[in-house]
Amino acid sequence: MIATVVISPETFERFKRRLPAVTRPHLFRVYGVSETTWTKLRRGEPIKLSTWRRIEARYESLDAHGAQTGPLLGRDIAQSLQDA
Repeated sequence: MIATVVISPETFERFKRRLPAVTRPHLFRVYGVSETTWTKLRRGEPIKLSTWRRIEARYESLDAHGAQTGPLLGRDIAQSLQDA
């Protein structure tokens, strides 16, 4: 049987605050998840434990580097414009 996890609404809100916007590109870039997985988290439905561990690791990585997703994405957009 596959191990699963359900997160609390408070945890969901904490993770949601780190997103610049709840869009497919931001979900994948920040947490490496699909809209389907994000919807399951929002609804309090189970997701695979391995997926949750990946989400947690990305969240902790943001904290460890003191990164805010907004400026990070802003730098990436600026770099894309320079590369164009």
